[in-house]
Amino acid sequence: MSDAPARAYLRRQLEAHITELGYSCKCDRAGEDEPEVARMNPLRRRLAYGETVLHSDLRSKRCHERLILISQRRTRRRSSILFFIAVAARDKPALDALLTRLEVQNGIRGGHVHVVPIAPPAAPATRAPATRAPAPRARATRARATQRA
Repeated sequence: MSDAPARAYLRRQLEAHITELGYSCKCDRAGEDEPEVARMNPLRRRLAYGETVLHSDLRSKRCHERLILISQRRTRRRSSILFFIAVAARDKPALDALLTRLEVQNGIRGGHVHVVPIAPPAAPATRAPATRAPAPRARATRARATQRA
C-alpha cells in the first residue's frame, strides 16, 4: 500500500477509535504544528490529539520532532492532553522503541501517550468465477406453435 492510502486508512481507524472513547466534537485547527486529529469530549471538555505514523516516518526527523512537540502540549491549566498515535500493527514495537528513545513515553512519564495498533485492512473476498450451465432449450409455446402453422 502506498503512503497516501495507508495514511488515510490509519487516520480513519484512529478517528473511529477516538470517537468510540467519547471524543466526538471536532476541533478545527489549522497550522503546521497542529495535530492531524483534534477532538474534544463534550461532557468533560477534555482534549485528545491524534497522529498517524507510517513505517517510513519512523526514520524521519520531522516526524520525531512532531511527536515530541505534540506530546509536550498542555492545557491552559497545565494538565496533559491525551495523545493517540495510530500505527500499523507490525510497526508497533519499532514505534514503542522510538518513543522510549525520544523520552516521550517511558516508565515514569508519558502516561497520556497511547499507541493504537491498527490491523491491516481485510482483503476483499474474492469469489471464484461462476460457471454457467448451458442454457436450456426453449420450449415451443402456443404462440410459436400458431405462428408456425
